[in-house]
Amino acid sequence: MSVTLLNVLNTVAPLGADAFVDASGFLNLQGTPAFKTSSIDSVTITPYAAEVAQVSTVTIGTVSNNAVYTLSLICNDVNSGMITSVPLSITSDSTATNTEIASAFAAAINSMPELSVTATSSTTLVVTAKAGFPIFTLATSDSKLSISTSAGTVGVGTGTSLIGTYPSTAGYFNAGGFTAAASIVATNNYTQVLVTSTTGSSAVILVNVAATAANVASLIGTYGTLTGLKAGYRVAFPGALVQPTGTLTIASYVATVTVTANELAVYGVQSGDYLVRGTSVAKVGGVASTTTAVTDTATVAGGSYTIAYWRNLPL
Repeated sequence: MSVTLLNVLNTVAPLGADAFVDASGFLNLQGTPAFKTSSIDSVTITPYAAEVAQVSTVTIGTVSNNAVYTLSLICNDVNSGMITSVPLSITSDSTATNTEIASAFAAAINSMPELSVTATSSTTLVVTAKAGFPIFTLATSDSKLSISTSAGTVGVGTGTSLIGTYPSTAGYFNAGGFTAAASIVATNNYTQVLVTSTTGSSAVILVNVAATAANVASLIGTYGTLTGLKAGYRVAFPGALVQPTGTLTIASYVATVTVTANELAVYGVQSGDYLVRGTSVAKVGGVASTTTAVTDTATVAGGSYTIAYWRNLPL
């Protein structure tokens, strides 16, 4: 499988217009037919995840004069990216204190700016990962020391990392590059959607998580076009000029539309569709009448709404 199409959505259009399945069963990416959905064998949505820096705290449990204290640090060299192992050993003086020992370890670590960690000290030693290198290993076999760690997490979907993943066609060496890669913004964060095909080709759609929230939701939210495609459905919305005009209210899991007569019937709402009012999303379990439907959501304040139709994919 090879990525043949990259689509970068720094701004996201309303109502799933950037990525949707049309009535003929083609996945459209910003209005361009990509491939027939009958050839799609998987859709993988990888949400953006922020990087979390690991923090390890070393407590000096036993303070001894003229004693050797040892730690073992495994981290990255920020210049080369290579993993490096650093044995740390300090010797206390004849008037040892927790602060002195912690300070000596901190000074030793900070004397090596190429390491992917920094250290601070008080009565304890605190070792913190640098940005871009969130995980390291700090261990000891020294019974005089103990270590507690707040785990780090590798970030997923940062613009910086994706620029490295998808080379641009700009510049002299552009074999295998993507024209759209030039649109990836280093400071943006993206949810990644991978659509693979039985033909061996695939499309990657990068959705800026900081774009207009309602528009992002119409692609990858609970009811979104790409979420639906992942589940095997075609998701569609009433066109921008033919949006519902009634007022939707949900009470005790029953949705009621007022102001506009018979609106649920007029718009052909069925079981499995979604009624969306702002950030409130209600899945329709059954349509009781032309103006009422049973939903999976208990209460939604009255107001304007839209409909996300979840229907079988066209053959």
